[in-house]
Order: sequence, then structure tokens, then C-alpha cells
Amino acid sequence: MIPKLSIRFIVLALAMLCASGLYATDGSPWVQVRIPVACIRDGKGHSTEMTSQAIMGTPLQLLDSDGEWLHIKSPEGYEGYMNVSSVAEKSDAEMSAWRKAQRLVSISLPEVKVYATPDGRGHADVVSELVLSSIVEGSFINDTLASVVLPDGRKGYARADAFLPAEKWADRPFDMDRAMNTAHWLLGTPYLWGACSTKSVDCSGLVRVAYFDQGVLTLRDARQQIEIGRRIEPSDLAGLQRGDLLFFSNTPDGRISHVAIYDRDGQYIHSSGLVKKNRMTADDPDYSKRCYRGASRIVGMEGTEGIVKMIRHPWYFDIVD
Repeated sequence: MIPKLSIRFIVLALAMLCASGLYATDGSPWVQVRIPVACIRDGKGHSTEMTSQAIMGTPLQLLDSDGEWLHIKSPEGYEGYMNVSSVAEKSDAEMSAWRKAQRLVSISLPEVKVYATPDGRGHADVVSELVLSSIVEGSFINDTLASVVLPDGRKGYARADAFLPAEKWADRPFDMDRAMNTAHWLLGTPYLWGACSTKSVDCSGLVRVAYFDQGVLTLRDARQQIEIGRRIEPSDLAGLQRGDLLFFSNTPDGRISHVAIYDRDGQYIHSSGLVKKNRMTADDPDYSKRCYRGASRIVGMEGTEGIVKMIRHPWYFDIVD
């Protein structure tokens, strides 16, 4: 998808932030996503365009508010508007306590149901659901059960094997097989402009879901993502590796309008109408209608412009150097 914000502004801002190892905050109040998937829009109103999404537990800086619509900034610096019903308000002190609290991250590809009681399994017992990479306060009761607290204070129980402790999730070695498995699990998922969760994705949203599951946060949009990582020229098809991001435009010198994830043997996976696979050959109807503009390698580039290992993100963890 094409971003609303200036690419130059975002890349320069993130360069400064990554150079210091910190995302600066200005003391603004916070909000935290309290529903499975919350919409970020380009204006105040449900009829305005959805430009992105944020999942349960995502901390957001509150820049301004008219009571119903909040002007927010996301963890990667993306700004937009969100309805107040999607979030729980948090003070600096509450966010500081959250960063120190025991937290769990959903690693389950199917949505995880949170139930009101330890033995609840009926539809009427559901408190909420969690999509992949949702973050909640909580702890393991035993090998099969975990207790969780949602950002708005609702409590419940979910199966233990659906979670990793937040620190372990945020600092685990990158597993490309798992990242690609996540992308493949989404095959057939419908395309939705601005979407970036396992419920639906746009092209750059697919990248975000696959990489964030590995504890790596990238910039949001295709035109931003081409500016990050290690550049691979269009002529170097033999140098492509699994997980590289492939970029496309509609004309040879046009702006970047599409991103895909390279798989292997000339195949790639992407969201275009739905999540699907295509081949980098002239007879492939999808590949031939686009202009391939080169690739970026994300793995191994954590800590460079626009690529953040989550254990190093101070909105999520207290950073100790």
C-alpha cells in the first residue's frame, strides 16, 4: 500500500532513533489496544480510509484527542486516527509498570480464545480472542493453562501452549522457516487495504505479520520497506534468499506499489486479492504485469534504519545498556 506520510521524514526520523537505540517519547499520554485488531485511519471518522492496524496490547502515543477520535503514533512512528473504543488509556506510570510486568505473547497461528473461567470452553464463556503476536499481562498456571489480563483490565484464561514469555519472544533467534510458515499459513487470506493481522493483510501487512512473529518490527508500507535492509539489485536474481522482500512498481520508473516475500526456486508469496504464490518468470501472469525493482534483505540487519529487534524497543521493554 502507499503511505500517507512523507517517506523522507520517516526514514530520517527512524535513522536518528535507531542510531541512539531508542524511540524518543515526549511525555505524551499513552493508550493501548484493547481489542483483537484496531483500525488506524487517515482521518476522524469510520468512513475515512483505513491506513493500518494495531493488534491487542500495542502501545500507542496519544498526540491529540477530541474525545471520540484519537490522533496516535504507533511503535514504528506511523501516525493516524483511532476510535477511543479500541483502546485503554494509560499513564506514564502504568506503561512503565506494564514494561516490567510478566507478559505473554501469542505465538498461535489460529486465534486464541480467552475464557472467563479456567474450565470455560463454551461460546458464552469467551472474554476475547488474541491474534498472532498479541501481548497481554499474564503467567503460566501449569503446562496447559495460562491466566491473562487484557489492557483494559479484563481477566481470563487461555491454553498455555499458545504463548511465550514476552522477553523470550522479543529476543529469540530469527527462524526463517517459522517466518515463511506464517506467511504460508495465510495463503487464501483476503487482501484488505491497510490490514496487518492474521485476519486479513495487504501486501506490506503480510511482511509485517511474518516478521513481527519473529520479534522484528519493520516500517509499515512497501515504499518505506524498500528503504530498509540490505539492497539487492534487480539484476541479481541468483542472489535472492528465502525471506528477502521483493518490490514492484506499475511502470519501470514508477513509485513502489507492491511488496512480496521471496520463498525459493523463483517463487514468492504475497497479498494481491488474496495471499497467494507466484513465480518470477515471464509467463507468470502476476509477475509479468508488474515491474520488478529489486529486493531488500531484513534478516541480519536488525538495529539498522527501520528494523527493530523488539527486545530493543523502549515502548515495550526497559532498555539497559
